[in-house]
Amino acid sequence: MDVIDDVERGDWLAGRVHGRTSVGSVAGHGADAYVRILHPRESGHVDDRRGWGVPPSDDWTARRWSDVAAASGRTMHSLVQWGRLLDDQDPNAPGTSLGSLDPVVLAALVPLLASATSTPDDVVAGFWTGHGGIEPTSRRQLDLPGREYVLTSTTLDELADPDWGFSLGLGWFSHVRSPSLQLLWPDDHAWVLATEIDWDSTIVGGTRALVDSIVLDGRFEAFDVGPDDDLSWDGDTTNGPGGEATA
Repeated sequence: MDVIDDVERGDWLAGRVHGRTSVGSVAGHGADAYVRILHPRESGHVDDRRGWGVPPSDDWTARRWSDVAAASGRTMHSLVQWGRLLDDQDPNAPGTSLGSLDPVVLAALVPLLASATSTPDDVVAGFWTGHGGIEPTSRRQLDLPGREYVLTSTTLDELADPDWGFSLGLGWFSHVRSPSLQLLWPDDHAWVLATEIDWDSTIVGGTRALVDSIVLDGRFEAFDVGPDDDLSWDGDTTNGPGGEATA
């Protein structure tokens, strides 16, 4: 994976991105279909010895949103928001997956993405320049509304290894694989993967067949969405503020 100056490779996406909190505001408009992939949430037992309300790293596990919704009597749907399931005060989930697609989840997606492009060996990844671990060596960044990204060249085979970031100087250490990439697309533009830094889900826009393959894969909590769907907290009108169910 190498940093590239050829930010014009992102012009096709820049021309499609507009809006503020919609699916299309990060993944662009114009794809045949879109899927929203919920990021697994970290949780664990609070370590009272630390006094911080934060569990030690070896106690952390991943929770599926559907399990939390079932336990709290909330409803799962395509625009569900974590803050509407348990509010923002869940003591057993002090960690956050905002803006970060777990590289392990990305690795699981790779075979599906590879089957939907003719250029799996020519892929562009984008990293938000605001990440502390990102030290742009390129003099040029891709400008999208409200965000700037350093672009790198990569392959899907490289991303199939969830440890790909340790050699890039991104600040990964020990078991921490963060920050992750925010954008990913193949040279044939058959699809785009986008993770907005303020969201705890990732969008893939592509063919109907690709979206269906992700939605039907039980490893992911994924929903069909449309380009104009609102993914802000207010977009979850099924579960009320503070986790209250709406009528």
